[in-house]
Amino acid sequence: MRLQEFHPTETRHAGLLLVALPALHDANFRRAILLITHHDQAGAMGFILNRPKNQSLGELSDAPKEVAAVPVFEGGPVEQQHLILTRLLWRDTGVRFQSLGEKDLCIENGETIHDEENLLAFTGYAGWTAGQLEQEITEKSWHLLKPSAEMLQPVRTSEEGIHRWKAIMKDLGTMYHLLSHAPDDPGLN
Repeated sequence: MRLQEFHPTETRHAGLLLVALPALHDANFRRAILLITHHDQAGAMGFILNRPKNQSLGELSDAPKEVAAVPVFEGGPVEQQHLILTRLLWRDTGVRFQSLGEKDLCIENGETIHDEENLLAFTGYAGWTAGQLEQEITEKSWHLLKPSAEMLQPVRTSEEGIHRWKAIMKDLGTMYHLLSHAPDDPGLN
């Protein structure tokens, strides 16, 4: 997949990061950074990148020992009972996302094919119906951002994930930076 040039009038956003703005209070996406992996007239799909589950693939499944240490992330609210193994590669032309199955990990002689550094697993994914994501972007729930190799590096902790999100808010300007520090429930102050 090649990174698309982003122009505000375009409606195809595959390969871009989708960053929740502070006004988005949906617990499924609060302070989330997603990679949009698919987007067309039928809808969109993506995975949350900044919510590690602090578990490995081997802890959650009968994964082969060669991939048992692959970190698992909360991918989104859809089909959370499913583990999705992926390869995420950064290229000069953009990000390449590939969903993998068992057949992608092994070849006929039983040797494992993988580069564990580029493998991530997700529980579930995020999905939008036709026009839903575009509407949410128009409502200022999300900010679209071109990814960088640094932004695609896996976070190790939830705190690191929130810190990455807050750094993006700081880059968006003073208002977003201040709002990013607001408590989830102001009534508890």
